[in-house]
Amino acid sequence: MKITTAGVHMELGEALKQHAEAKAADLAHHFDKITSVHVAFVQEAHHHHLHSAELTVHANGTNLRAEGQGIDWYGALDEATTKLIRQLERYKGRLTKQRERHSQFKEHLKDLGPLALEERVMDEAALEGIPTDLFAACAPKVDKKEVTEIAPMSVDEAVMQMDLLHKPAFLFKNAQTGVLNMVYREGSNAVRWVAPKGT
Repeated sequence: MKITTAGVHMELGEALKQHAEAKAADLAHHFDKITSVHVAFVQEAHHHHLHSAELTVHANGTNLRAEGQGIDWYGALDEATTKLIRQLERYKGRLTKQRERHSQFKEHLKDLGPLALEERVMDEAALEGIPTDLFAACAPKVDKKEVTEIAPMSVDEAVMQMDLLHKPAFLFKNAQTGVLNMVYREGSNAVRWVAPKGT
């Protein structure tokens, strides 16, 4: 497990650095798949009495982050650590539930027959008389977001990452097929998985 420490607008003393590294190492007792921990102490430029600590953990392809404040750096780190441990426990619980659901889903697939799609063709005459700019006037504003790197993961991991980020949809590279897939939430409970045909 890689551990890094940093001070923002402050000098990081050796005693505080060693304390932070020990706290970060202890996180492995709560989750054994942590690959890196970064600890940052932030001294606010206009609030010298305010002590803040930030913990960022990379575990099992997921990033978790927590902040803490205190009357000193040690108290701030303790609060951030407590928050992050709660996140790790919730994450472990989600992993367990995902594995259980995945196992149940596999069992359910065995009982399903072949799937069939129903195709309907719209009569072109029904589209006559509709203004050509009707859809453009109703279309929402679309902002482009470029993605430079997409992590490979399983469908279960993608759903978990979507929930952790509180996003309605998540684009990922399917670790099994190597092609882009997407998961998204439809309604309050249903999760849909989109994959290219033939994969």
